[in-house]
Amino acid sequence: MTQSERSGDGPRIAAALRRLNGTLARRPDFGRHTGSSVTTLVGGLRCSTEVAGWTIASDLQPAFGGERSAPTPTVLLSSALGACLAMGYRLRAAEQGIELTSVRVTVETDSELCGMLRRDAPAPPGFTEIRYRVELESPARTSDVEPVVELADRLSPVLDALTRVNRVRRTIAINERVA
Repeated sequence: MTQSERSGDGPRIAAALRRLNGTLARRPDFGRHTGSSVTTLVGGLRCSTEVAGWTIASDLQPAFGGERSAPTPTVLLSSALGACLAMGYRLRAAEQGIELTSVRVTVETDSELCGMLRRDAPAPPGFTEIRYRVELESPARTSDVEPVVELADRLSPVLDALTRVNRVRRTIAINERVA
């Protein structure tokens, strides 16, 4: 089914958002959540992540010693951003009663290999820049659609996680094996 054929999903999505907002109004603690995933190195550099009943594979390119058997972690991150933004545009448009007949988000990332390989590299190990291009089709006026995009960007959890400094804490357990 194409996105255009699913454009009738707007009322269903809007109703779901109304229900969630109603529940939040009655129960302010509703929706607080701690997510958890477990990633296991399963062979070579291939990883398997279990999260919420899903299994997600990742691997690295052969240049790093991987087998390219699955997306890299950075590919998964950029696809998470693109998906979160696209879904957000659909959610916010439905909430406003605006039809989107097509949503496409292109994410581009820049990085420098030396940042990941060398301790003294001038570049960071992650992205040096993230860019995204939003392409929407709608029978609505541009002036009605632009605020939807602004709101969706502001409420995107993945965009927020990438652009706001987050507290990160590590614990470590090393289990020594006696031969």
